[in-house]
Amino acid sequence: MGPSHDIQVLMGEVRIGRGEDVLRATLGSCVGIGLMWRSRGLYGLAHCLLPEAPNPTLAIGAKYVTQAVPSLLALMKADGARRCEIEAVIAGGGNMMPHQPPAKHGLIGVANAKMAQALIAETGIPIVHVEVGGEIGRQLTIDCAHHAFFVRTIGSNGGAAVARRPALRLVGRES
Repeated sequence: MGPSHDIQVLMGEVRIGRGEDVLRATLGSCVGIGLMWRSRGLYGLAHCLLPEAPNPTLAIGAKYVTQAVPSLLALMKADGARRCEIEAVIAGGGNMMPHQPPAKHGLIGVANAKMAQALIAETGIPIVHVEVGGEIGRQLTIDCAHHAFFVRTIGSNGGAAVARRPALRLVGRES
């Protein structure tokens, strides 16, 4: 066995791996979607920033979850494949900057995670692991040589709320 080839999947990217490749995405509110086609030794990872593209696109990429799922399937040549052979893992979708009061538009991490789960479910690909939400980051790793995935927690607080000091409010001087 040769040395592994570490592939950092950056924000908005979708990458494919096989052999000794190790796919890795570090996630906050972004969501990582991993597809594992173990019988073919083919793996994919998308690092999605937002849930839905304002205008549909056929371009390969992962800025949006709605773009990433078709991109992964196309790059893995799994469009008409027996999708039951493929497994999905979803991680990320954290609330990295808690709003007080909660944001009117909702939490982007929650929206990303919901969209990823819904779109993968529509494909018929079984989701074998979901680790989303909370006020933590995660790193999703897919080890192609060992046909395995790992989700590591970053900045863990055990999912418990952390006491935060109130934000400083600067008040201007009156003239």
